[in-house]
Amino acid sequence: MWLSTSSVIRLTAENTLGKTTLGKPKVQKATWFWNEEVQAAIREKKSKYKLWWRTRQPEDRGAYLAAKREAKKAVSKAKSDRYKAVYDMLDTREGERAVYRLVRARHRSTSDMEHTKIVKGADGAVLRRSGQILERWREYYNHFCNEEFCHPPIPTVPSVEGPVLPITAVEVSAALAKMKSNKATGPDDIPVDIWKLLGDRGRTPDVWQTSVTVPVWKGKRDIADCTSYRPIRLLCHTMKVFERVLEARLRKIVSISLHQCGFVKDCSTMDAIHAVRIFLEKHRERNRSVHLAFLDLEKAFDRVPHELLWMSMRSHRVPEEYVRWTKLLYAKPTSVVRCAVGTSRPFPVRVGVHQGSSLSPLLFILCMDTITKEIQKQHPWTLLFADDVMLASESRDDLQKQVQSWKDQLQQYGLRLNTSKT
Repeated sequence: MWLSTSSVIRLTAENTLGKTTLGKPKVQKATWFWNEEVQAAIREKKSKYKLWWRTRQPEDRGAYLAAKREAKKAVSKAKSDRYKAVYDMLDTREGERAVYRLVRARHRSTSDMEHTKIVKGADGAVLRRSGQILERWREYYNHFCNEEFCHPPIPTVPSVEGPVLPITAVEVSAALAKMKSNKATGPDDIPVDIWKLLGDRGRTPDVWQTSVTVPVWKGKRDIADCTSYRPIRLLCHTMKVFERVLEARLRKIVSISLHQCGFVKDCSTMDAIHAVRIFLEKHRERNRSVHLAFLDLEKAFDRVPHELLWMSMRSHRVPEEYVRWTKLLYAKPTSVVRCAVGTSRPFPVRVGVHQGSSLSPLLFILCMDTITKEIQKQHPWTLLFADDVMLASESRDDLQKQVQSWKDQLQQYGLRLNTSKT
């Protein structure tokens, strides 16, 4: 049923929105100097050419050649004016900074995996064949997305049984209003834009379980090393609409700790920074010492055990039906790697929350709230922004004990501190 429906939706979307091609715009076409005058001259030239092509009359050909000469003059004048403006700008301080920005952008564009068709294998050997490159990317992300830190069994929590209301058109409209247009599509190739134009069987379409992983260079280190790339995962937009609806319902049910400033409405990192500043100023006024520790979790979003997700939702008294809805999204997730040489074979994703998902931030802070609520100190002695944690104490020894308590508690649930960033 979904296959036939999605085919009709894709056809309608293509007819309504048009179709784009993959890749960046071509940079050979130097139109950076164009202005309205040039655009009008080019449009007039094309119009005269089409007229001559239809009629084949000598006078129409003469009109086309005259328009062509005028277009060349307009292009030459616009290019000359633009170059003069650029040269004048280079004599200023702002112009010097612009040159460095341009050089960095050009270096990054030529170093990205979209242009680089080599990659290093696990043994460090450079791979050049398309099949070897795709298999290497698949091997790397298959390990990256399925590595789970050792931990004891996740405790079970009683579920909250009972019926829930069906999804309404109002909720879908509200979810669509929050989604951005002109975003890269997922495996179903259905853009969210088509849903914006449109005003319970216990399962989801199989394509919702698939995703496309695109490696994006971090801008540093070896461009041929897989670890130098950040994975960006493209999910189905239709699934994201469903996630938005589910997320809105969950936020009405759960209560997040006041210590958490990440992915919470009307709260941001600036609130946490402001609280820390006031906290330090108060101690400075009273001439009292205070010690701070900043903790960072190692690949936190990618290492969350799925059992911890279900336990955290139940601990926050989320109805079991919503837990089942979430489990549907994590039933058998798979992904493929898309790079410059093609698309790899699919591989499973057995651990972590979905990268790029609308629901993942809420699920993660629910997990952090559940497993750390017993060791959190009074605000602002403990502050969190997603997986970033700040601990404070007037005693250095007490602070060290707090850090050790957090480390032990996180390891109990399959998470780990990043010692290099802590």
